Amino acid sequence: MIFWGDNMIIKVVLSGYGIVGKEFVKLVNERHSYINEIYGINIVMTGILGRNITIHNENGLQLNDLLVYGSGKQAIQKYIELYPDDAVSANITADVLIESTPTNLQNGEPGKTYMQRAIQNHMDIVAISKGALVTGWRELTEAARIANVRIRYSGATAAALPTLDIGQFSLAGCQIEKIEGILNGTTNYILTKMYEEDLTFHGGLQQAQQQGIAETNSTLDISGMDSACKLLLLANSLFEAEYSLENVSIQGIGSITKQDIQKAKEQDKSLKLIATAYKDHSGNLKLEVCPREMEKEHPLANVNGTEKGITFHTDTMGKITSIGGASNPRGAAAAALKDVINLYRKDI
Repeated sequence: MIFWGDNMIIKVVLSGYGIVGKEFVKLVNERHSYINEIYGINIVMTGILGRNITIHNENGLQLNDLLVYGSGKQAIQKYIELYPDDAVSANITADVLIESTPTNLQNGEPGKTYMQRAIQNHMDIVAISKGALVTGWRELTEAARIANVRIRYSGATAAALPTLDIGQFSLAGCQIEKIEGILNGTTNYILTKMYEEDLTFHGGLQQAQQQGIAETNSTLDISGMDSACKLLLLANSLFEAEYSLENVSIQGIGSITKQDIQKAKEQDKSLKLIATAYKDHSGNLKLEVCPREMEKEHPLANVNGTEKGITFHTDTMGKITSIGGASNPRGAAAAALKDVINLYRKDI
């Protein structure tokens, strides 16, 4: 980082220029002056990393021109036609890496390699993608500790919904006894439609796809795997664990029937996909994702549509619940921008 007067220049490199990556660039471009004025941080986008194509300019990319071309590899190629000198093949460095490649739960690549290189180059990391941290938690966090670099990933734990921030900062000094969360907006939307409009599971899924809420292949959402990944990152952080997905009991919503919904209604309950982390009587950490009937008095029972929510049970502050947060690419990008600001702001 470089100081220019009272302001700090933070050079940012982005890995993965998909929909979320583009939204991050848009936010940096839109909020640049505001962030500079309020937080004293001058964010300069100096590079975008791709497997076969990379652009870099030490003085900053021309974001207005880049954003004209949409997202993905073709957008980068179009940009290079305008600025051929910005096409590079060498390893590039900056102050912070924004990791936004597609989530790969098999081996975490290519995000894991990008994060490893960033750590070797003593760059801080803000991860939006979950794959690298889910598959390589111990390896990456230990390497970051040794290199004295920081990893932030609030966007990977529920997009715009504050989850990790609450646990790490707002509940400092507390013992967190249990976490319950609705961490996936797609499944919550489907269950809400099944409950309110008497739809079948497939009817709810189809409506979610038509609305652009669910992707054509929504397996990670429907199976509960997306919620499990988010829960895993929260639990490893807040309970100081080193768990993997094998330690999470996972049941999705694909088998939920109209009869299941009707049963919940008859008991004046709602049906939600709940991710839970708690310690049993022996002190062992348990992680579960499954559909649960929720009493209407529970703060998560009335979280509907694409909204998400999380409840922390603590020993000294009681129950703390956060509800809402945009379940879209802009919300995830905004969470990453928040992480960058909080890494470098001078007022805390």
